[in-house]
Amino acid sequence: MASVDEANIKVLCRELKIPPLLAHLLIRRGIRDPEEARRHLNPRLAHFASPFLLPDMEKAVRRLVQAVKQRERVAIYGDYDADGTTGAAVLYLFLRELGLDPVVVFPHRERDGYGFHSRYLPALKEQGIGLVVTVDCGITAQEACQTARELGLEVIVTDHHEVPPELPPALAVVNPKREDSAYPYRELAGVGVAFALVRALRQRLYEEGFFADEVPNLKRYLDLVALGTIADIVPLTGENRLVAYFGLQELSETGRPGLMALKEVSGLKGPVGTTEVIYRLAPRINAAGRMKEARLAFELLVTEDLSRARELAEELHRLNAERQRLEEQILREALRQIEEHLSTERWAYVLAGEDWPLGVIGIVASRLQEFFYRPVILLSQGEELLRGSGRSIPEVDIYRCLRRCREYLSAFGGHPAAAGLKLTPQNFDEFVRAFEESVAHELDGEAPGPKLVLDAWVRVKHLLDPRFIEGYLRLGPFGPGYPEPLFGLRDFEVRRPMIVKDKHFKFFVWQDGLSLEAICFGFGQEMPEKVEALAASLDLTEFQGRRYLQLRVRDLKLASESDEK
Repeated sequence: MASVDEANIKVLCRELKIPPLLAHLLIRRGIRDPEEARRHLNPRLAHFASPFLLPDMEKAVRRLVQAVKQRERVAIYGDYDADGTTGAAVLYLFLRELGLDPVVVFPHRERDGYGFHSRYLPALKEQGIGLVVTVDCGITAQEACQTARELGLEVIVTDHHEVPPELPPALAVVNPKREDSAYPYRELAGVGVAFALVRALRQRLYEEGFFADEVPNLKRYLDLVALGTIADIVPLTGENRLVAYFGLQELSETGRPGLMALKEVSGLKGPVGTTEVIYRLAPRINAAGRMKEARLAFELLVTEDLSRARELAEELHRLNAERQRLEEQILREALRQIEEHLSTERWAYVLAGEDWPLGVIGIVASRLQEFFYRPVILLSQGEELLRGSGRSIPEVDIYRCLRRCREYLSAFGGHPAAAGLKLTPQNFDEFVRAFEESVAHELDGEAPGPKLVLDAWVRVKHLLDPRFIEGYLRLGPFGPGYPEPLFGLRDFEVRRPMIVKDKHFKFFVWQDGLSLEAICFGFGQEMPEKVEALAASLDLTEFQGRRYLQLRVRDLKLASESDEK
């Protein structure tokens, strides 16, 4: 149970005229100031910060204005994941709207690995390209930016990953994580940084009288910005929440052929929320770069032909199914390694397999991390290098751990929750030892375990209060870094229990003369006779045209035999 300052609750209740439970939830999410809370509950497009507060944005825009006015050939170099492909699509579509015809390049996950690679630059030079803009990569690309300079190419880096001690030698490096950044929000996704560049470019062109008729409406791009932002699992706080709030509305009603086709193959018909993006849309977009070529996803996002969009969406659907099959295979192999060679009481798990597909091992690492509640790194053994991905738990900053082990690594990058790395086979054993020691240091020698933290103990009447429900519906969308509230209930009766589809069960929570339906997904076939307490989220559910509130149970505390006596 989390503690909250009661005086702060009273201030929010008085200033915003909201019920105490809603004020409690806002404070739990770090929103304590009345004006900040007011903006949070009533988001506006005007709340986006000035993009010119980002470092080097002025340089980047000045160069792009020149490119637009002189009709230069420009290249966009995007990362191969959903964040990179959506960001590249946003920048491409906007530059097309301005009259340019950009060349778009994506690295290959298996052949190149993550990052801005110099091998693509000579071909771009031969095509008459004078300016390259990176999306969701480039912050560590010292060699590629130097090669570009030698070839006479100018580079604008837009990225959101952790900033190294030395910036790459580019014309401009736009990254909200730079120490000299004045931007009020640091956690933008790569597509969010690309969108900031688009906002800044439109503003400057407008100021210079470039638009003779209609000024481009950037709200139309928020479907793509929201898709990439949510897919990248960045915190849905601050500006990312604005992107999600308005972008999900656009995504739900989009007329973009690629997104319409993607929703069709994903089985989505109604409103699109964060859950639908994370579990339905994003995996299919990511399947392109994981299993084949990122360009497939990019083409889907930018095509204006619905027939072609459906062909591409079907291919991504098929690639995603193949990805799921490989994922299960690697998961079985990884679990076998742990069972045969490793103790389950380790601080972290570093596993390697012969030619494990790089596009899949990150997902498997994430599943193992959840299962064992330990940081996990999976590596694919190639001819010369081990390359792989790591996923971590909230208590361990995996990027910081890798930094401590950098003497054994050929390359690495990422952020606290996830990272990529390369090393030689000769350094494997030493790296494993050093990484486990680094994780143990982060944990201060105490083995962690998963836990649920309740936002508040409540009664049914609190949840059914119309004033609370109205405010609660304005709290969303929820997602990474901004979790949906978790309520605890106790001292209630269980009424009308029933098993649903052999693996779920539901019942009605009866308390103070009021009832609320509770559903327990995947809890098995045995319905408990007595429940002492439960932890649940609150859903507004629609069934057969009727909307009603429902508790989605995350955990149950059953009454023990001694308690009943």
